[in-house]
Amino acid sequence: MRTLVSLRSRLLAGAALWIAAALLVAWFWIGDLLRGTLEHAFDQRLEATLTALLATVEVARDGSVALDRPLADPAFDRAFSGWYWQVADANAVRLRSRSLWTEQIAVADGAARGPDGRLLRLVRRTATVPGSPGPLVISVAGPQDEIDVEAAHIGRTLAIALAVLGAGLALAVLLQTTIGLAPFRRLGRQLGEIRRGRRDALDHDTFAEVAPLVREVNALLRHNQEVVARARTHAGNLAHALKTPLSVATLEAARLDAPQLAEAAAQMDRMIRHHLRRARAAASHGVLGARVELAPVVADLLAVLERIHAGRPVGVAVAIAEGTAFAGERQDLEEMAGNLLDNAFKWAAGRIAISAAVEGGRLVLTIADDGPGLSPAEMARAIQPGTRLDGGTAGDGFGLAIAADLAGLYGGRLALERSHLGGLAVRLELPAAP
Repeated sequence: MRTLVSLRSRLLAGAALWIAAALLVAWFWIGDLLRGTLEHAFDQRLEATLTALLATVEVARDGSVALDRPLADPAFDRAFSGWYWQVADANAVRLRSRSLWTEQIAVADGAARGPDGRLLRLVRRTATVPGSPGPLVISVAGPQDEIDVEAAHIGRTLAIALAVLGAGLALAVLLQTTIGLAPFRRLGRQLGEIRRGRRDALDHDTFAEVAPLVREVNALLRHNQEVVARARTHAGNLAHALKTPLSVATLEAARLDAPQLAEAAAQMDRMIRHHLRRARAAASHGVLGARVELAPVVADLLAVLERIHAGRPVGVAVAIAEGTAFAGERQDLEEMAGNLLDNAFKWAAGRIAISAAVEGGRLVLTIADDGPGLSPAEMARAIQPGTRLDGGTAGDGFGLAIAADLAGLYGGRLALERSHLGGLAVRLELPAAP
């Protein structure tokens, strides 16, 4: 069995995927942008220090290099602080910051490193200072790890901010899909009400995107109802068309005193009524909204049958669960239950028990009596059309057969078994209405 896929879950999963991808790209892009900003600010600091050195470097008459005033940044005075500067000529380092101590900035393979091996970010400039025999190379360096640490801190803060943003966006998408799919949930509830017989069409007052679906479903419902109505009309027309010829045949048989012809006409009448009932049930089966409460139907039938069988007092016990309903037409339910109850009244010695409940989505109606009952062989024959097990009792032998046929057309069944009262119990299973 194929697992149903939730449209809401698909929308949420798609939105979550795109949000995650967008936030990940934003994290890399903004992080790279912020790191570039840090590096630019760091380089500007180094450039400012280098410019200050150029303004303060002087060469004495004896060729020594010195600063006419110290730099204001104390980081260049702490030994191995990572912040260094040096002034060199073509032969050697002529002047260095106190932080270098007696070492110098080493440059190898394009990377500058301090005395302690730390990676440095370096700016340098070649300038000619008055009194110097040649150009001087002024270098200023700062620790690269300061940028790395600051960038990592910003990256973590950015990740937290984007995660909060992502959670907010996910919540917004959840609310949006919940509100956006609300019309479909409303349609689902209305279709359930139609199936249970509580309404006959969907509301037209809906959103523009859903309106075409509502129109098509309502048109389908109307078409279904029209087809059923036409089928019933045709069945009724056929019954009326055959009624007159059969009446003529019956009268003619009586006039001619032809019992065989009369019996044949009566048999034709019974068969026609039997198959017309089947045609009506077939047209009604599966119609959306077909729903009949069982208790009122049984009560109406009992009121009629108790008057018919008033000469035989029979006690009837009824136990029908509240809300038990049949998913079909009232006429068909009356036909089935009426035949079964009529048989029970005919054969009961004094008691009839009627019970009904919904079991596994099926309506189960049980009618038991305390009559003579039937043997297993007689039970198998009893549901055959036209079978009469006792010629002394009124009837045409079609009652159980009609009930069994109608139940079968609705996807149900009729079963005969021994009653707990000692007689016959008829178990009728039909589709239950929600």
